Amino acid sequence: MKKLWSLPVFVLLVALAIEHAGALPRFASRTGAKCQSCHVNPSGGGMRLAFGQQYGRETLPVPTWSDEFALDDFSTKLSEAVSVGADVRTLYYYLQNPAGDRNAFFEMQGNLYFNLKLAKKVSLYIDKELYSGVEIFGLLNILPGNGFLKIGKFIPNYGMKVDDHRTFIRQYTEFSPETSAPFYTGGEIGFSPGPVTITGGVYNSLSGTAFAPSIPNQKAFLGRAEGIFKASDNINVGVGANVFYKNVAGAKSTMYGGFGSVSYKDLTLMAETDLVKRTTVGDTTGFILYVEADYVVTPGLDLKFIYDFYDPDKDVKSGAMSRYSFGFEFFPISGVEVRPLYRILHEDPVDVKNNEFHVIVHFYL
Repeated sequence: MKKLWSLPVFVLLVALAIEHAGALPRFASRTGAKCQSCHVNPSGGGMRLAFGQQYGRETLPVPTWSDEFALDDFSTKLSEAVSVGADVRTLYYYLQNPAGDRNAFFEMQGNLYFNLKLAKKVSLYIDKELYSGVEIFGLLNILPGNGFLKIGKFIPNYGMKVDDHRTFIRQYTEFSPETSAPFYTGGEIGFSPGPVTITGGVYNSLSGTAFAPSIPNQKAFLGRAEGIFKASDNINVGVGANVFYKNVAGAKSTMYGGFGSVSYKDLTLMAETDLVKRTTVGDTTGFILYVEADYVVTPGLDLKFIYDFYDPDKDVKSGAMSRYSFGFEFFPISGVEVRPLYRILHEDPVDVKNNEFHVIVHFYL
């Protein structure tokens, strides 16, 4: 087992040694902007603010086509108090399978966002998802040091907010809306002076909607620190780490994660690694690694490579799996993305024929 994950660990360490850093997905790394510069949710993802809308509609697409089809007066603000947004992803997949190949269409995401301004620095945010429920919280941007307080039901701010819910860093940390119930009720507080952001959170230890006594007394806790910095005119770097602990009726789990990114001109590298320690009948320590490289060939076209690795118990010599994904992202016009990806999967000790081909069509507002 150690031989299987020694190579990706080496890749990660080399990346860190060359100033690889950044707690944010590739667009934030390219621009050097924090999550809250582009999104209403300070954790990132979801509804976009004016800067995020401008970047997604003017910088990403093919310039000539985008100019031809762009709306003259585009805004997601219905009024001074109400704004809306959306993300819709439809997937076509072809899966190899020893029992017979399969292919189908799948509606993988359908999110509607609403931001209701209650006061100048107070908002009610609603993110209604297609399958897995809703995020709803009050957001108070009233604390010193560009600080915020978020109270409600939402996904804790752990790890990188990559948009593929089936990546191992989302799936096996149990923060994927597709494969688990990652919505916890509680609160987060954060401070973001300058390039550094520090976040803490406390939640019910069990995600769900049931009223007491179904919810146990134990709580879950989050700690996170990150920063993004401009090293030169062409290089944005940052670094971050977080921890998440919960105890559900004696079943304890603790996750420790570090993440990073660097952007140099048209090249962006990102990585996240996590240790997942669980105490149930027996103690296990899992290891997860994610590495992504993106290169802008021309405005509107990005090449993409992803490496995923998951070892459910690093003390056992078998059971790990790795996945290589490569393809491209095409942004033809404002609000539209097409992403073909081919994925090669390897399992240990028995490797099966189960590679995948995906085409994702993404509409975003």
